[in-house]
Amino acid sequence: MKAKIIWPLLVAMAMPAWGQQVEMKSATEKIHTYEIGNPEIDPIFFTGRVYQGAEGYIYPYPLYDVLTEKQVEKDYNVLNLKNEYVDISVLPEIGGRIFAATDKTNGYHFFYTQTGVKPALIGMLGAWLSGGVEWNIPDHHRATTYLPTNWKMQENTDGSKTIWVGETELRHRLKWSVGVSVYPNRSWVEAKIMVSNPTPMIQSMLYWANVSVHCDEHYQVIFPPDVQFGADHSKVYFTRWPMGEAVLGSGQEADLSRWANYTGDSRSIFAWGSEMEFLAGYDYAKDAGTVHVANRHVVPGKKFFLWGNNPSGHMWNKILSDKDGHYLELMVGAYSDNQPDYSWINPGEIREFSQIWYPIKGIKGCKNATMDAAVNFEPTEGGKYRVGFCATTRYEGAKVLVKHGDQVLMEKNITIDPDRYFLEEVSVPSGVKPSDLYVSLSDAEGNVLVDYRPIELDENKPLPKVIDGTKPVDEYKTNEELYLAGLRVDQFNNARLDYMDFYNEALRRDSMDARVNIEVGKHYLRQGKWEKAEEHLLKAQARLSHDYTRVKDAEALYYLGYLYQLTGDYHQAENNYWAATWTPDYKHPAFYGLAVLALLQNDYAKALDMITQSLYVGQRDIQAQSLKAYILRKMGKTEEAQEVIAYIREIDPLDYWSSIEESFLKKGNASALQTRLKGQTEGLVAVQEMLEVANNYLNIGAYGDALTLLDEAIQLGEPFASAPLTYYYKAYALLKQGDKRTADACLAQADKLSPLHVYPLRLEDVNLFDTVLKEQPNSAYGHYYYGNLLYYIGQKEQALAEWLKSTELKPDFSISLRNVGFAYGQQANWDLAMKYYDLAIQANPDDALLFTESDKIYESANAALDVRLKRLESHLKTVMKHDDAVMRLLSLYNATGKYDKAIDIMKDRHFHLWEGGGQIHDIYVDSHMLKGLALLDKKQYKEAIQEFDLANQYPANLEVAPSYRGGSEVKAYYLTGIAYEGLNQPEQAKAFFQKAADAKYPRGLSDLAYYRVKALQKLGKTAEANAALQDMETFLERTRTALDSYAKFGEANQNVRESNIAFYAGLIHLLQQDEKAAQADFAKALELYPGNIWAEKTR
Repeated sequence: MKAKIIWPLLVAMAMPAWGQQVEMKSATEKIHTYEIGNPEIDPIFFTGRVYQGAEGYIYPYPLYDVLTEKQVEKDYNVLNLKNEYVDISVLPEIGGRIFAATDKTNGYHFFYTQTGVKPALIGMLGAWLSGGVEWNIPDHHRATTYLPTNWKMQENTDGSKTIWVGETELRHRLKWSVGVSVYPNRSWVEAKIMVSNPTPMIQSMLYWANVSVHCDEHYQVIFPPDVQFGADHSKVYFTRWPMGEAVLGSGQEADLSRWANYTGDSRSIFAWGSEMEFLAGYDYAKDAGTVHVANRHVVPGKKFFLWGNNPSGHMWNKILSDKDGHYLELMVGAYSDNQPDYSWINPGEIREFSQIWYPIKGIKGCKNATMDAAVNFEPTEGGKYRVGFCATTRYEGAKVLVKHGDQVLMEKNITIDPDRYFLEEVSVPSGVKPSDLYVSLSDAEGNVLVDYRPIELDENKPLPKVIDGTKPVDEYKTNEELYLAGLRVDQFNNARLDYMDFYNEALRRDSMDARVNIEVGKHYLRQGKWEKAEEHLLKAQARLSHDYTRVKDAEALYYLGYLYQLTGDYHQAENNYWAATWTPDYKHPAFYGLAVLALLQNDYAKALDMITQSLYVGQRDIQAQSLKAYILRKMGKTEEAQEVIAYIREIDPLDYWSSIEESFLKKGNASALQTRLKGQTEGLVAVQEMLEVANNYLNIGAYGDALTLLDEAIQLGEPFASAPLTYYYKAYALLKQGDKRTADACLAQADKLSPLHVYPLRLEDVNLFDTVLKEQPNSAYGHYYYGNLLYYIGQKEQALAEWLKSTELKPDFSISLRNVGFAYGQQANWDLAMKYYDLAIQANPDDALLFTESDKIYESANAALDVRLKRLESHLKTVMKHDDAVMRLLSLYNATGKYDKAIDIMKDRHFHLWEGGGQIHDIYVDSHMLKGLALLDKKQYKEAIQEFDLANQYPANLEVAPSYRGGSEVKAYYLTGIAYEGLNQPEQAKAFFQKAADAKYPRGLSDLAYYRVKALQKLGKTAEANAALQDMETFLERTRTALDSYAKFGEANQNVRESNIAFYAGLIHLLQQDEKAAQADFAKALELYPGNIWAEKTR
C-alpha cells in the first residue's frame, strides 16, 4: 500500500484535541541592519543585461546598488506563527520572506535564520538578503525581493493560521500571493501559492522558492534515491549523481551531495527525472534536517546552490552574514525544473499549488517523505539496516513494518510525534537483494503514512542529452524551426538573442506564415505600435481562414479584438472577440473582452452575461470575478456582489481590486485603500498597486469610480499624494468626463511634484499620455514620463523625441538630459551623447551615474585619456560616491601611469561586489603589474618584485577571492623571474619561471597563455612551448568562429571581444617573432577598444 498525498492543495482535516493551538502575532522587533543607500535617481533601461540567465530588467523599478557600512538597530514588523512544534517569522518589509524557522523540540533552525540584515549585490535590482525562504515570481531572485510586500494575517476554520504576502509585480503585471500556514498539532509549514495573469496578454513566468539552510562539513543534500543525474543551469551539462566532479575539470570524483567537497567554486545542481515528491537536507552534527514535500507534477524543480567550501565561498559567507555561518539553498520550483525555465501563462489564467516543509531529527537521513512522515532506511554494519521515522503529528498505535518479500523482519506498534522519532536497527538475511526489502509506517487504522522500497538504478544508463541551444538564424532550414527558435527566445526572456531576428527571417521566406505573424503582431501590440500589430495579425488570420475556413486556433482573432479595443474601434473589437469565443482556448479572455466592451457602452446586463460566460471557463480568475462584482454592484445586486467578493477572498485574501469594490459596496467610497495601506507595500510599488486598480476602472469607462479611488489616495497623503502619476490618472479620468478645468489643475499639481522614480509602465498609459499631453503640451516632466514609458515598451525613437521636448522645455532637468545622452549613446551617436551628458552634469554635478555612463561614451568616442581623467578628477567627490564611477577613475589612472593614485584608493575603500563580478580585482592586478613593469624599466628590480607579489594578493576590501582555476599568477611569476634575472640571481629566476609554467590560469583572451609560453621558453622546454603556442592558435580560431556567430545576433560588447581577439593574435605573432604583424594587431585592438590597456603596454 502506497502513501498518498492529495494535491494541489492540502485538504482541511479534523485536528486532534491535544497540544497547543496556533499563535499568531505581529510585533515590532529591532534587527541589526546594514543600511543601503538611496535608490538611483536615473531610470535604468534594459541594454542587454543578463541576470540569472535571462533578461535583467530594472525599469520600471529603481536600482538599489549602493551598500553602506552604516549599521543600525532597525525596527521591523515581524509576523510570527507558532505552535508546540515550530516557530516561524516572516518579514513583509524584505520581500515577504520567511526570515526564521525553528524546530521547538530541539532548537534546530530548519531554515537558515539570520541574526541580522546584511544585504549584498545579488538581487535583480541590487540589494539582496540571504537566508530563510525567498519567493521568486516570475523571475529568479525576483525584482522586489528586498522591497516591502502586501501582507495580511488570517485565522482559518480548521484552527490553522496564515500569513499572506504578495504583490502585483510591475514588469509583466502578474499577480502572486503566498499564504504561509501553521496548523495545530502539526510540525509542517505550508505555503499555498497563487499566481495569476490579470493582463490581456500571454506572459511567461517561473516560480522558485529559494530555501536556505545552515551548512558546514557535516551537511548533506538529499535528492530522492531515484535521482541518478544532475543538471546544470539551462541543461547545458549533466553529471552523474551522487558521485561526480565537485571541482569541475579536476578529473576527481567526489560525493556531490556533501557541501564539504566543493573546494573549487560555487555550484548549482538540479535533480533530474525524479518521480518522488520530496527534497531534503541533513546536518549530521546536529542530527537534524529539513524536508520539502509537494506534487511532483506541478512542483518538479529540485535544486541546490552553494557557495561551497572554498575561498570564494568563505568570502561570500563574510559578505552575507557577520556571524551566522555558511548556507546552501534547497530550492524547489513549480512549473519549472531548471533555471531559466519559463512557461507560458495565458490571459486570465490562475495557477495554484501547495508546498510543505518540516524539520526532521534523529533518523540520520531521509529516503522518502510525505506530508505525514519521513523515513530513512539504509544498511549499516553486520547485515543490519537502520530504520528511522519522523512524523509531522502525533500517531498513537502506529505500526512500523519491515519486510523481505512476504517475510516480516520487524513489526512494532509505537507512539510517534514530532518530538518523538523512531530509530532502530533490523537484521536482514545475508544475500538479500535491497529492492526486495520494504519499510513502512502506518497509522492505527492501517493507512500508510510513508513507505519506501530501495531503488535499483542502471549504472550504465547514459547521461541525458544536453540542449542543442539556439543556432544562428541562417542555420535553420524550415520556417517551423525558425518559429520555434524565436518562440523559445521570447519564452525564456533571453537577454542575448532577439526573437524578432528569427521571425523576420521566417517572414522573409514566407510573409504570410500564420504562426510567425501572430507572434510578430503580439510583439508590436506590446510596443503600442498599433498599425504594425494589425498588419501582422490580419495576415495571420488571412492565412488561417483561407477559403472561408473556420479557424482551429483563434489566437489572431483574440489579439485583434484586444488591439481594436485599445484603439477605440469597438465594432471591430466585438466582431473579433465573438469569433474568438468559438474556440475553447480563447473563450475565457474573449468573453472578458466582450464584457469590457459592453461596459464601455454602459450595457450592464450584457456585460453581466458576457462575464458570466467568461467565468464558465475560468471560474477562479480573480480579475474576472472582480469585474463581475463591479457589474453586480452597478446593477444594484448587492448580495450577489458580496458573495462574489467573499469567493475572491477564498482564492486571494490580498486581492486589491475586490477590496476596493467591497468598500464601494458597503460604504460608497474607496476607504478600503486606507486599510490596505496598513498591510501593504510602501512607496513606488504601493502607488503602482493603487494605479493598477485605477487602471481597471479606466479600462471599463468607470471614470467616476476611478476618480473616487484617486481622490481617496490623495487625501491619504503619502505615498500617493506626492506621486505625479496619481494626478495624471486623475486628469485623464476628468478629461474623459469632459472636466477640462479640473484636469488642468491636476496636471499643474503634478508638475509641482518631484519627478524622481516616476516610471509609467502600462500599455494603456500610451493612450493616457497622448490624451493629457495634448491638454498640457508644455509639461517638461510629462514628456519625460512619456519618454520613459515609450523607451520601456520599445518605441525608442519616439521616446527620444519626447525627452528632447522635455529638455527644450526645461533645459536644466538633468534626468531628461541624461536620458537623451543615453539614447544617443545606444545609437552610437557619440558626439550628441557626449553633448547631452555634459549638459546633464552641468545641471546635476552630484549624480555619480552620469560620470560612469558618460566616461563609457567618451571612451567609445576615442576621447583622449587626459580629457577623460580630467572630467572625473574635477568632480572627485561625486565620483567617489559610487563604486562603478570609482572603477572608471582607477582604470584611467592605470592607463595614464598614475598607479600609486589607484593603489592608494584601493587600499582604503570597501568595494561591494556584484555576484559574478570581479572587475575591481582586475584593476588592482593591473595597478601593481603596471607599476612593477615601470620599476623593471628603471631597473628597480627588488621594488618590482614587491609589486608583482602584491598583484597575486586578494585584499578583503575588494570582495574577490582566488579561484581554483587560477588567476594572474602566471604573469606575475614570469615577470618576477625577469626581475631576478636583472638582479643576476638565475636560480631564483628559474624557480619563478617554473612556477609560471606550472601555474593554473583561466582560459580566455588575455595574455596569461602568452606568459606561460614565454616561461617555458626561458626554461628551455621548446617542445612544450611550441605545443602551448599551437594551443593558443587553436583557441584563437575557435574564438573567432564563436565571435562570427555572436556577431549575427548583435552581441552587445562585440568591439571589446574583437579588440581582445586582435590583442591575442598580436601575442601569438610576438611568439612567432613577427613584430610587424604583432604591432598591427595591437593597433587594431586599440582602435576597436581604446581601453585595452595591455594592448597599449605590450606595444
